[in-house]
Amino acid sequence: MTTDYPLGHALQLQLLGGFECRLQTGAAIDIPHRKARALLAYLATTPGRWVERGLLATLLWEDSGEAQARANLRKTLSRLRQALPRDTQSCLRADTSRIALNPAGIATDVHQFERCAQTGTPETLEQADVLYRGGFLQGMTDCGPLFEEWAETERRRLDELALSVLQHLLDHFIATGAIDRAIQVAIRLLGRDPLLESVHRQLIELYLQQDRIGSALEQYRRCRDSLACELGIKPSAETERLKALLQQQIPRSAADAPPAPETDDVPERATLIQSVAKARERSRSVLSAQPSIAVLCFADGGIREERFPLGESLAEDLAAALGRFRELDVLAPSTVFSYRDAAVSAQQIGAELGVAYVCEGHLRTTSEHTAISICLIEVASSKQLWAERYDGDPARLFLLQDEIIRQIGSTLIGRIEHAWLATARRKPPRDWQAYDFWLRGRSALRRPGIAALEEARRCFQQALARDPHFARAYVGLAMTQLSEWGCFSWNHWVFPGADALDLAQKAVTLDDHDHQAHCILGMAQIYKRDYEGARYRLLRALELNPNDTDVLAHAAAGLALIGEHDIAVDAGRRALRLTPHYPEWYAAFAGIALFSAHFYEEAIMAMMAAPEALCNTPAFIAASYAYLGQENQGIYYRDTVRRHYHNQVARGQFPPQLSCIDWLLALDPFQRPADFEHYADGLRRAGFE
Repeated sequence: MTTDYPLGHALQLQLLGGFECRLQTGAAIDIPHRKARALLAYLATTPGRWVERGLLATLLWEDSGEAQARANLRKTLSRLRQALPRDTQSCLRADTSRIALNPAGIATDVHQFERCAQTGTPETLEQADVLYRGGFLQGMTDCGPLFEEWAETERRRLDELALSVLQHLLDHFIATGAIDRAIQVAIRLLGRDPLLESVHRQLIELYLQQDRIGSALEQYRRCRDSLACELGIKPSAETERLKALLQQQIPRSAADAPPAPETDDVPERATLIQSVAKARERSRSVLSAQPSIAVLCFADGGIREERFPLGESLAEDLAAALGRFRELDVLAPSTVFSYRDAAVSAQQIGAELGVAYVCEGHLRTTSEHTAISICLIEVASSKQLWAERYDGDPARLFLLQDEIIRQIGSTLIGRIEHAWLATARRKPPRDWQAYDFWLRGRSALRRPGIAALEEARRCFQQALARDPHFARAYVGLAMTQLSEWGCFSWNHWVFPGADALDLAQKAVTLDDHDHQAHCILGMAQIYKRDYEGARYRLLRALELNPNDTDVLAHAAAGLALIGEHDIAVDAGRRALRLTPHYPEWYAAFAGIALFSAHFYEEAIMAMMAAPEALCNTPAFIAASYAYLGQENQGIYYRDTVRRHYHNQVARGQFPPQLSCIDWLLALDPFQRPADFEHYADGLRRAGFE
């Protein structure tokens, strides 16, 4: 991620967090007079606009007479010219009545911040956040009451924009499952406005996701105290319900004190967002080995009663169908949908994501008619390679997908056999309302929190009530079981029984071509120690769709536990590569594969993006450092695991005789004794007992 000023500007001004003036080379320019700095700052906020000398004189010397104020302006303008290097003085334009700055010769962090904020892609929002170093012209005083009033107005406007940037970033990180980054943004957001009760709740839920009960309780107290002190009100019923959920996690013994808040002492947390952005930037070039494509969310112009747009579902199904081609790199829809509300072109999105091609579509549907227009764009040339329009009955919508896939596939990788497409695709839903319930469940499943899991479970059950043969709804129910165990695994150290296994088996029976059903069944079989069955299912899932990043991430961990290290590592690397904005559990699962294959440095690098993604992630990081002979760097991670382990013992979740290392080894059932001992030895070297 870069925050450099645009090239070609002789002067570069920092107006956020204080005033600085530099050359394009980075060399600082000293402008010793405060009124000269104020004059330059004022002109720089609207470069190219001519400002009357009388207005500037009044702005900076309101208390002086008109003649004296104009004389002061002439003198200050002369001092400003003298302070600037000779080859930059042409940036200042002046005649007898007006003054302006040449917009081609100056760049400001304010304008770059505003552009990034208004563009609104995940990356530009991150850049805007980095650019906002502090308040506008912070520390610039004694420049006249009118100037300071103007500066304060600008400061408030930019502060509001900065809050909006943080809120959009928080929403993005929550939607993509980047829990640790979401926590950092929520803390900063509340630092600027402690009365945002909804953000307090989001932060409490994020702490719950990491089992940081002490921090969650402390956050509730801060919310309650801020509302009482500043507004004289109590927390809402929604916040109180969240508090009740928290209290259920506190040890029941009267002798036990409530858990203390946990400190954010993992070393990389302070720079986590920037580090992940740099890693994403480095990975873009890897996608160029074969054709890469992103399917954008279809713009839905129809009027529908359902809560979730058909355009998103159609794009996701299209990406899943394209994912069956090994000759393509298909970016994960969850990443692409992050750009749904960004004010940029399809080509710009493709360039930011690092893909060669973008598929863009528009959808208009009513109860009686569906119209789809779709095109394939080459990002580098902005050339439209293929376009088509489809009209017809909404019931035929899923049948149209085969034709769209055939056209795109033929354009990018050659002739496609239509018969193969027909046999390889998942079965379409029979009932539109069942499909809509499934869409709602899938959306809820992507949100953090136990309440979201319960909502997802209800939606999938409603889908099955409408269509008992809808395989994807059974997959969804199985995923709620695994997500409850995986995402809240501090509390669920024992695998959740036969339900996930039975549900996934039912899905496979109904639709043998559903790659996600095979994947979830394989993961459930691993924890039932059916390694041969799990191996078949995971490899079958990869065969059906080698681009589904959820499947790739699950296969990375699952096949590592089975002992298929080469395939596991390849799957983990591919999952991260195809998902520039990935959920944290991807990093954890890829890290398990890399650690098991003895790629310790790469494992650490992957898991650093999400140091507490799963309960065992810090343990794998600590063990990786131990094998590299850097045990001291793993202490933070070891102690994080110990803290949560002791909390669980206090809650009665674990038998007292179960040691920390035994608990960790039980979580990851390696099939091969050599892999089991490799992990156990790493834990012992890291200091676990």
